[in-house]
Amino acid sequence: MATKEVAKATAGEVLVLDDDDLLSEGTGLESVGTEDYALPFLRIIQSGSPQLKKSDPNKYIDGAEEGMLFNTLTNEYYKGDEGVAVIPCAYTKKYIEWVPINKGGGFVRDDHSATVMNQTKKSENGKFLLPNENEIVETSQYFLILVEDEENPQQILLSCTSTQLTFARRWNTMLRTAQVKNKEGTSVLAPMFSYIYRLKTAAQSNNFGTWHGLSIERERPTPLPIARIAKDFMVAARAGEVEVKQEGALDEVEDENSKIPF
Repeated sequence: MATKEVAKATAGEVLVLDDDDLLSEGTGLESVGTEDYALPFLRIIQSGSPQLKKSDPNKYIDGAEEGMLFNTLTNEYYKGDEGVAVIPCAYTKKYIEWVPINKGGGFVRDDHSATVMNQTKKSENGKFLLPNENEIVETSQYFLILVEDEENPQQILLSCTSTQLTFARRWNTMLRTAQVKNKEGTSVLAPMFSYIYRLKTAAQSNNFGTWHGLSIERERPTPLPIARIAKDFMVAARAGEVEVKQEGALDEVEDENSKIPF
């Protein structure tokens, strides 16, 4: 769950406007399109993450610790061993092209098909490089609703690369085998949003070192009002109406590919 300090700073009560005149002229956001929103990312804080470095005041999060999860928009953080409650709404696989960190770094494009991997060569440190020396990063992305506070569900994106692709395959298997009963009482394959899952982190290691990875467990059925919200998010994500600014994932790719051992 979120720490008290962060909760006070980021969570607020829903204002009740009982004067209809205040609601009669819209919200003021009528001209805002999907490209004007920034869908936040849910990330793991690793040992080398900038969120732990006071020398990087723009990214440092006071009180954050290695292994925690955090929201890149609000900087709200969660203990990794307790995890967060999430509802998966949509999934996509991307093959994202990046300029290598040693050449300045930066997002190039995310519309490659899987066949782009045939054009790459694997480097000594495990990166897949194109002839132009840019890197292709296989990326599993989950459009989630964060429901630690069910009165305030939040849309968020979980991006899995490198060692976390194994986690993504496991979760996808869980999602593919989940079932619900329809109104006739027949068991059918469940929509992704049918259940709330508990997303946690745990220390992992190999011969080269240790890092924190993801784990998942199914927690409970999704309440019907939130399921309706989740379905709308699923439809929007599948239709390409949810803008993902991949530039926002650059820190995660750098952190994962340069600091997590393979």
